[in-house]
Amino acid sequence: MTFGEKLFHLRKEKGLTQETLAEQIGTTRQAISKWENDQGYPETEKLLQLSNILEISIDFLLKEEKSTNTVNERGYYVSKEMATGYIANQKKISRHIGISYMFWALAGIPYVMFTDNLTWRFLGMAIFIIIGIGLFVIGLFSEQRQYKVLREEPLILDCGYLKELCTAYQQKKRLYVATLVPSIILFIIGILSISFTMNGKFVWSEYHSFVFLGFGIGLLGFCYCAGAIDAYELLIDNERYSSRLLFKIKHKIKREINNL
Repeated sequence: MTFGEKLFHLRKEKGLTQETLAEQIGTTRQAISKWENDQGYPETEKLLQLSNILEISIDFLLKEEKSTNTVNERGYYVSKEMATGYIANQKKISRHIGISYMFWALAGIPYVMFTDNLTWRFLGMAIFIIIGIGLFVIGLFSEQRQYKVLREEPLILDCGYLKELCTAYQQKKRLYVATLVPSIILFIIGILSISFTMNGKFVWSEYHSFVFLGFGIGLLGFCYCAGAIDAYELLIDNERYSSRLLFKIKHKIKREINNL
């Protein structure tokens, strides 16, 4: 167990928030967060103060114990900085994935616009599809390694920050839902229009360009908003997320592997 993990455990056992502990030793909450995430160590004076407040020896704090798991039994502690970074990273991934889907949908435009010129038709479609593939790959590899654990372990957030995050989410959720609803409508209209045309009820025409455009915009809006909502709810409603059967199975397998 590392210094950061011990500090987190002991602080929680004492019922102290990061802000409270920071005030008692004359530092900032950001400093406590960094120490708990093993991004640095306090100076000697602060170590002495921590030792007195937490009622343990400095030796115990600094001596690193062998452990293959950086997650405590109750869950993985998520600092404000980590939560903010995770949300921003998930939005970035969702944006790239959404734009890639949009480009794939837009490949239908040259298909209906260049019916008399097969070269331009297939060249235009190929360009849109290749750009879409490139953006999709970028999106898949945009996830930063330090955030993967958030989807694999039960999470713990400071009560104060959790309330702050809930408030921010409620404000943003209105915008996401307002974007999500018309995006779904555009998506459904696109699917129905294309299906009816393929079944012979409509004839392919250049006006289908608007159908593919709306279909693409619908995919982009849906992917981005759904990804952002999922990122917030993973942190805010983690108890429900971590109670899913698939999550429990994956979590148990990971622990068994770590204990080998």
